[in-house]
Amino acid sequence: MRAALVGVLAVAAMASCGSGGGKTAASPTTTLTTSPEPTVVAGAPREATTGAVTTSPVATTTPAPDVTLTAFKSPTGNIGCLIGTDAVRCDIHDHTYTPPPRPPGCDLEWGDSIQLTAKGPATFFCHGDTAFDPSAAVLPYGARARQGSLVCTSTEGGISCVHEGTANSFIISRQTYTVH
Repeated sequence: MRAALVGVLAVAAMASCGSGGGKTAASPTTTLTTSPEPTVVAGAPREATTGAVTTSPVATTTPAPDVTLTAFKSPTGNIGCLIGTDAVRCDIHDHTYTPPPRPPGCDLEWGDSIQLTAKGPATFFCHGDTAFDPSAAVLPYGARARQGSLVCTSTEGGISCVHEGTANSFIISRQTYTVH
């Protein structure tokens, strides 16, 4: 640290000296180094450093608190969800993924709705209604909606929902889906 301070002072002193010929000198750019590397002669053993660990301050942001909603939609409006303490369901208008095969006995809509209950893994949902609510709030990217232990997060990559404390979750987007 002392060597670095001496170096900064030396550069500052040189910058203040000028020819006085009416020319404006450019300001020097200095870089402060707090722990310079020692010069090691080829073949010489390198000293082990046991100095203190230096950490850089990291800018952190506190995420917004979870919002309590019963219905929400993605910022694009392509995904609409209903969320309660026992289940969450998200429907998608337009998708390019290929859904799993329609199960026997499903004579209704299929492949555009995923449901996660507090009792089991996420599954595609055979339905005759919709989770889209035109008056639902938009869940901005990075925001989370919560009802009990069910939490959904809005990202540019889609909507992900999880039952906290389990591995049960799903992600739905225009291009893909995952269910666990």
